[in-house]
Parts: sequence; C-alpha cells; structure tokens
Amino acid sequence: MDDADNGLSLACVPNGKNGTATITACLGDEVLAVETMNVTRSKARDAFLNKVCKERPGIDRAALEGHLLRLAADLAAKGGPAPEAAETSGRDSAADLLAKTPESVRAEARTLLDSPDLLQKVLGDIATLGVAGEKELAATVYLIGTSRLLPEPLAAIVQGPSSSGKSYVVRKVASLIPPEGVITATQLSPQSLFYMKPGSLVHRFIVAGERSRLENDDSAEATRALREMLSEGRLSKLLPIKKDGQLESILVEQDGPIAYIESTTLTELFAEDANRCILLSSDERPEQTRRILSTLASTYAKGAGGDRQRIIDRHHALQRMLQPHTVVVPFAEALADAMGNHRVEARRAFPQVVSMIQALALLHQHRRQVDADGRLLAHADDYHLARHLLGQPMARQLGGRLSGPAVRFLERLREWFNTTEVFTTRDARGRETRSKSSVYGWLAELHEAGMVDQVETARGNQAARWRLSPNAPDPDAAAVLPPAERVCS
Repeated sequence: MDDADNGLSLACVPNGKNGTATITACLGDEVLAVETMNVTRSKARDAFLNKVCKERPGIDRAALEGHLLRLAADLAAKGGPAPEAAETSGRDSAADLLAKTPESVRAEARTLLDSPDLLQKVLGDIATLGVAGEKELAATVYLIGTSRLLPEPLAAIVQGPSSSGKSYVVRKVASLIPPEGVITATQLSPQSLFYMKPGSLVHRFIVAGERSRLENDDSAEATRALREMLSEGRLSKLLPIKKDGQLESILVEQDGPIAYIESTTLTELFAEDANRCILLSSDERPEQTRRILSTLASTYAKGAGGDRQRIIDRHHALQRMLQPHTVVVPFAEALADAMGNHRVEARRAFPQVVSMIQALALLHQHRRQVDADGRLLAHADDYHLARHLLGQPMARQLGGRLSGPAVRFLERLREWFNTTEVFTTRDARGRETRSKSSVYGWLAELHEAGMVDQVETARGNQAARWRLSPNAPDPDAAAVLPPAERVCS
C-alpha cells in the first residue's frame, strides 16, 4: 500500500493477520522512519508519528495520522480474522491447551463436572484460594465468568465500602477462568475497546478495576462504548480522517459479546451503566471481618492450605471442557408470566435472570439433558440456584429493595436513635465504623427509599439533619422472583 501527501509516502507491508505491518515513511527518496508495529493500536501510531515528526518537524502530522488510520482500517478489514474465525480459533486454542494438561488434572476436572454438588465444590475451592465467606458473591462471579460462553453473557458491578474485600473476591474467582478467556484491565479508556485486536473480545470475561468515584458527564461518556458492547454485543464507530484534503469517515467495528465485572465504593451509580449490570454487594459486617482475619491469621501461621495452583489448573481444565451448547429454558414463558410486567426495568432484568439460568445449566452440562437438536435443557435446579443468587439484586432492581449494607445500616440507626430523635450526618458517622463515604451513600439510599426523612439540608460546616421515618416500609420486602414450584411445575 502506498499513500502520499506533498511528497510524503507511506509503504505498508502486512506482517501476519493481527494488524501488524512494516511501515516505511519516505519524503521523496529519503527514508524518514521504518517501523514494524500493530497499526490498529493508537499507542503504536502515536509513537510512529512522534518519530517521523521529530525527524521532519514541518510535516503535516494530521495528514500523516489520516494515512495511518486508513491503513489500520484496511488491515482490520482485509487482514484481521472474521469474528467467527476468531471464536473458532479461541476454542481450538483452548482444546490444544486442554490436550497439554496432565491427565490427572483432567480427571479431576471431569469428576468435578460430574458431581451432583458441583457448585458447592467450586465454593470449597474458592475458599481454599483464601476467600473467606462471601459464598453468594463468589458463586455469582464464577457464573458470570462462565456466562462468557453464552450469546448474552452477564455483567455485574460489585458495590462495597473501601477495604471490604470486593476486588479481592473478584480477582481470586477470575483466576479460575482460563487465561485465554479473561481480559484483566484495571482501567478502560473511552476508546480502548475499539482498538483491541479484531475478534479478541469475542466471548471474553472482562475483569475491570475499581470504577472512578467521579460520576459526571465525562465518566458517562467514558463508559459509552462499554454500554454499547453490553447491550448490543458489538461496537461500531465512524472515525473521520483526512484524504486528499477532504474529510471522510472509516468504520471501525469490534465484535463481542463479553461478560463483564467491576467493583466500586459508590452507592449511587450512573443509571445507564447500573441498569445494564447486576448490582452485587460485598459483606461489610463485623462477623465477615472476623472470618477474613481468621483466614489471614491461619495463612500467616501455617501457610496456604491445599495446592492452590492445582485448584487453578483443575478449573482451567473444567472451563475448557465446557461445550458451547445452545441452552433452552423450557420454563422461560412461565417465568416471564410469574415475574409480571409492572415495572419497565423487567425488560432488562428478565434476560439477566435467564442468562444466569443458562450459565448454571452450561456449568452443569454433564448432568443436564440434551434434546434431539443438540440443545442443552435447563433444569428446575438451575432456576432454584439462580433465584437464590439473584434474589436480592433483582429485588433492588424490580422491587425497590435496599442493598444489603443499607439494610444493615438502617438496623444500626434504629438501635442508636428513636423515631422522634433528630440526628445529624456527623452523629451517624461518629457511631458508624465504616467509611465516611459509605455513611453518606447509605443515608442517600435510605432517604430515597423513604426510610429516613431529611429535616434540614447541609449548609457550610453544618451537617444535614435526619429523622427515622415512623412508617418506613419494610426493607425486607417480598422477593420479586417467584418460587420454583410456580415456575417449573
């Protein structure tokens, strides 16, 4: 490929099918720079631009950048693997890795897949990795990782106070998903998903870091691409470039779908992000702190229990053994009828519940029936487990129920203050052992739910004043997910 502008030319020699090419920049007969790089990556292009412009400061950087963008688009379109090929390649790679796994590890994985109490054994392995308590959270994160293999994977945000262990649980559980199925990114920039290697996001589990505490228009814009990927399972974007002095647009596309998880200390999230994710909570209670300290003390005193690497290897083998069946939920219509249609949020919640059922069926595929068309049939047990794990998140999403930490904070407020007593935010902070930001967030959540009344807003150095609502609704409202006997009979 050649491209020229006022004597400047770019020669491109593709090197493989991953967007990598050798780029030569010439000014007339003079070679300014030669670089082998991935042209689809913005950092590589920026470095090349810096190199050329340093050599010849008078060169039109914008024009040169336009040339590189066109080359990137051509390579992505002509040289990159099709999404179907990328997905197949990922499965072949997993099969190769499984074949290289010691037979003893594969035998352990098969035994685990055949077990009638598979999920309990998974939780036992997670506990051996050092995760104390948090069984529901750990199981849910494991199933979100497993859901990467589904057409509509799950996404979640884990909320909790600082140092409550939410990121630790996510990190430990994610280590049980094979490396070829996970992308760990402590920070996602607004454009990062667009410029991944074509096909590299297909059926991957994206484990993000801590969400920014700034919830404003800029942060909402930064997560726009993520929202599109979670909703549509793919990304597309038109990028303007300059060609022959005229602006034209190129289409950059990125296929999914992805499973996704992140954590945050925020109690209130940008609504467009929150309603695409299942909202989970870490356990901030003193008894959970005791469990964590006991586990840490035992590790320091006796060393790590069990063969942790063996556990990780076993689960990598197990995940590679999972066949990507189409999963049918025979009782889906009964579930939809039983959930009702009173809230518009049900339109997003119902697919999330179904995806959790499908993830459970996929994980238990050795103990599930396959129909004549090769489709895996979800069982009533899958719904029973999904209802247990998603009961509180769905009650928050559909029934206006408070988060678990906010419910427990309300209980403490009722111990400290009576319904006729006015207290300030500072009073609550003085009695609460959790972080200041958590107290602010929980009070806001309780106020929105009608659990506390704000007598006076904060002014300058004067803290806001509150009173417990005497007729506050029951925070333990009935679950919105119907019992299994109503759905699966």
